[in-house]
Amino acid sequence: MFLIDHLKELVFHTLLGRNNMRTTKQQQRDEEPDIDDMRYDLAEREAMNMGVSQIIDILIYGCEALEDIPDIEIEDEWNNIFKNES
Repeated sequence: MFLIDHLKELVFHTLLGRNNMRTTKQQQRDEEPDIDDMRYDLAEREAMNMGVSQIIDILIYGCEALEDIPDIEIEDEWNNIFKNES
């Protein structure tokens, strides 16, 4: 039930907060991220860009957990996205 509640909150904030700026954990971090931080940053970015229909698809069909993706792939993806934003 926790996942459903969390996704409901995410949908609520997504619908109400589309025009509001949000500070991410990645933007607030002062030190270099570890692999768990990178996983969180990728998940946070994906969640912030998701529409309701994508969230519904995840609830119905599931998705590959970032925890199951090899560390090197997470690091590469994180670098591709966030190193270019700096």
